[in-house]
Amino acid sequence: MKRSGKELKYQFDLNPLLKRLEELKVKRVGLVLPEGLKIYADYISSELKKHGYEVIVSGNFNYGACDVPSFEFEEECDCLVNFGHASLPIESSIPMIFIEVDFVFPYMELLKDNIDSIKKEGKKVGLVSTVNYVRELPKVKEYLESEGFEVVIGKGDIRVKYPGQILGCDFSSASKVSDKVDFFIFVGEGRFHPLGVAISTEKKVFAFDCDGIYSLNDYRDKILKERFGAIFRAKDSKKFGLIVSSKKGQKRMALAKILKRKIEDSGFIADIILMDEVSPDKIYGFDYDSYVICACPRIGIDDAKRYKKPLLTPKELEIVLDGKEDYFMDEIDQNDF
Repeated sequence: MKRSGKELKYQFDLNPLLKRLEELKVKRVGLVLPEGLKIYADYISSELKKHGYEVIVSGNFNYGACDVPSFEFEEECDCLVNFGHASLPIESSIPMIFIEVDFVFPYMELLKDNIDSIKKEGKKVGLVSTVNYVRELPKVKEYLESEGFEVVIGKGDIRVKYPGQILGCDFSSASKVSDKVDFFIFVGEGRFHPLGVAISTEKKVFAFDCDGIYSLNDYRDKILKERFGAIFRAKDSKKFGLIVSSKKGQKRMALAKILKRKIEDSGFIADIILMDEVSPDKIYGFDYDSYVICACPRIGIDDAKRYKKPLLTPKELEIVLDGKEDYFMDEIDQNDF
């Protein structure tokens, strides 16, 4: 399949989707795609229209299975189809269908080329991955076992569909087995997910990119230094804005209300600020001293430098208010909603 003159590497088997749509007896379908898959929107739409379905494509950024389009789509569509993510326990007034897209792990040869140096880290290794690479875990496990490693793949909590799968807001597949391994290998691409494993488990984590294999230790230390800098700047804050996203899978309103009471019990001012897309320009006009992200945990780490005021995670707020010293990665719990 080609798009914009380029040969693309992903193919979609739409038969399961068509079968599910037929079972639901729907006519109007909403398509939700992350940035890397939007190039396929016209192809998927064309295939659905061949079978008589009306299609509306979401033009919003999509950050994961948690990022469900707003009620406008529920008014115009009979169901929503989210491509590239595994299902999450999210309530919706219309059916939601999750279509996973599998990628091939592109760094298998790099792993083999560096296996001798990896052996110096220990014999017990934990494997973690995002959903797009989770079906590659058995292949990597088999290879590592052939090299004499004891391989552990953990099972996460209720929000995680597959063993070994991690989310940007849930690293339980790793933390539940961290005491059983010497280190972790991240089977996938990108730095945030393995960073979360490194912080939440305090174990060495190896990841890959086009330049080779690397440890997340230095990057973890750099990020933690930045986070404690934000915590230090927030120490003198008297007014806190608690930012809650209206996105259904990120709307941690119950958590925000608990934190609001805690801030007020400490003698400070706190207000809950509800918005859909969290961005610096939306809070520019406010006069709060610090902000707490009760939405996607990635915002407080990935985007913190874009904000002039300290941007804290709920766990970091506890350090500010209670003087706790240990750092914990912010993760979403079902009780947050």
